[in-house]
Amino acid sequence: MKLKHRILRWLIREIEATKKMINHTRKCEIGENSTIAAEGKIENNLGDPTAIKVGANCFVRGQLLTYGHGGRLSVGDWCYIGEGTKIWSMEGISIGDRVLISHNVNIHDGSAHSMNDGERHDHFKRILTQGHPRTPQQAPGLKSKCIVIEDDAWINFGVTILKGVTIGKGAIIAAGSIVTSDVPPYTIYRNKVSPILTPISV
Repeated sequence: MKLKHRILRWLIREIEATKKMINHTRKCEIGENSTIAAEGKIENNLGDPTAIKVGANCFVRGQLLTYGHGGRLSVGDWCYIGEGTKIWSMEGISIGDRVLISHNVNIHDGSAHSMNDGERHDHFKRILTQGHPRTPQQAPGLKSKCIVIEDDAWINFGVTILKGVTIGKGAIIAAGSIVTSDVPPYTIYRNKVSPILTPISV
C-alpha cells in the first residue's frame, strides 16, 4: 500500500511539472533538455513568446521577466539561474553560453521609475488603476539600456547588475557586488560601495 501511495505521489508531481513546462512554453521559447524548476518563474508581460528565449540544457530557478511596454531576454546553452534571482528586461538582456548565475542576483536593464517625483507618482497610480504600461509613452521618464553577459561568466550570489553593462567572457563577479560599468573578459570584479550623494535637479 505504501508503495502505491509513493508511486501515486510521484506521478502527481510529474504531471504537475509537465503542466508547468507546457505553460512556460506558451510564454517563451525553451531549448532541448532545459528545465524551469518549481520555484522558477517566467513572466512575459510583453505577450510575445519570442521575447524570452532559453537555450538548451539550462536550469532556471529564478524569475525571467519582460515589461509590458518592451524587453527582450535571451539565455544561451548550459546556463544556470539560481533561486531568488530576478532578471527583468525593458530593453534587452543577452546571456551567453555556460553562464552561472547564483541565487538572489538582480539584473535590470531599466530604471523602473522616473527620477521626476510627479512622473513617478503618476506611473504608480496608473499601475494601480489601469495595470502596467503597454507602451513607452505610458511610462515617461524610464531609462533603459541593454545588458550583455558573455560566455562562461560567473555571477556570484547577491550581485546587482544595472543597465548598460557588458560583462566580458569568463569574468567572475564577486558576491554582493553592484556592477554599473563594463567588466573586461577574464577578470574578477569586486566592489564596496561608499555613499555618494548627488542632488536631484527639480
